[in-house]
Amino acid sequence: MRVIIYLFIFFVIIQHAYSQETVIRFSHVVSENSPKGKAAVFFKNLVEEKSNGKIKVYIYPRGILFDDITVVNALKNNLVQMAAPSFSKLSFFVSDFQVFDIPFLFSDIYTIHRAYNGKVGELLKKKAFKKGIRVLAFWDNGFKHITNNGKEIRLPEDMRGLRFRTMGSNILNYQFMVAGAKPYVKAFSNLKNLMEEGVLDGQENTFSNIYYQKLYTVQDYLTVSKHGYLGYAVIVSEKFWNSLSQDFRDIILDAMQKATLYEYNLAIKDNEYSYEMIKLEAKNMKIITLSDNLISKWKSFYKNYENTFKSVISGEILEEIGNL
Repeated sequence: MRVIIYLFIFFVIIQHAYSQETVIRFSHVVSENSPKGKAAVFFKNLVEEKSNGKIKVYIYPRGILFDDITVVNALKNNLVQMAAPSFSKLSFFVSDFQVFDIPFLFSDIYTIHRAYNGKVGELLKKKAFKKGIRVLAFWDNGFKHITNNGKEIRLPEDMRGLRFRTMGSNILNYQFMVAGAKPYVKAFSNLKNLMEEGVLDGQENTFSNIYYQKLYTVQDYLTVSKHGYLGYAVIVSEKFWNSLSQDFRDIILDAMQKATLYEYNLAIKDNEYSYEMIKLEAKNMKIITLSDNLISKWKSFYKNYENTFKSVISGEILEEIGNL
C-alpha cells in the first residue's frame, strides 16, 4: 500500500513539474468536516485567491497519504509540503510537545492560546526547527473525553483492565497505565474499525472527532471528562519553504494567520455542535457527565503522578507554563 502511495505522489510531482504553478500538498488524518479539515480548506482558498492561482493547494484528509508519524519524514523529503500532526505525534521528535498531554494541566482554551502565542510557542517552534521541522502555526481541536464499550467510567480506576487507543506519547500511555488500563498506539484512520471489531475497548478524543468520525456509533459509553487537550502544529517542508519567493511566503503566512483565527473559533463551535449531535443521534450510548466532586477526584488522582508527567518536559517550558 505504501509503495502505491509513493508512486502516486511521484506521478503528481511529475505532473506539476511542467506547469507554472507552485503546488502545496497538505496531508492530515481527520475528516474534511472537522475543524482542522475545514481550516485546511479555508487556508487553501485564501492562498489560491491571493496568489491569483499561482499557488495550488491539494488537501489529502483522513490519512489517505500518511499518518501523523510518517508524514513528518515525508515532509522532510518534500513528498508533501504541509501537514498538521497532533502534538502527541510531534513528541516523538520534540518531547516538550507532551506538555499539552498532561491531564488537567490547562483549565481552559484561553490559557492554551496564551501558551501558543507566548514564550511557550516560541520555544516549541525553536526546538522543532532544530529537528528540521518548521512550525507555521498551532491549531486547536479541543478538550478530550473518554468513550468505551466496557463499562461506565466515573473515576480513573474504572478504566482498569480496558484497552484504550492512544496517540503514542509517553504521557498519554502513562495516563492510562496508572489507572490500570492498557494503552495501545494505533492510527486514528483505523480506530473506528478496531473498536467495532473488539480489538480495542475505547479511546479519548474531542467531541468533534467523536462525532465526525462516527466513533459514537461503535461505543456504549461517553464520559465527559475534559481531562486532556488535543492540538495540532501546522508544519511545512523546509526544502519547499526555502524554494519560495518572499512574496509567496508572505501570502502563505498571511493566509495561515487568518486560517488559524478561523480555526480557533470553529473548534469551539464545532465541539459544542458535535456534543449536541452526539446526544441527539447516539441512541444506544450512555453519556456520563461528571459532577464537580468527581472531577476533583480525577484531578487528585493524577496529581499523584504530576512529577512523573513533568519529568519528560524541559524546565524552561514548565517555568513558562507556570507563568501563564
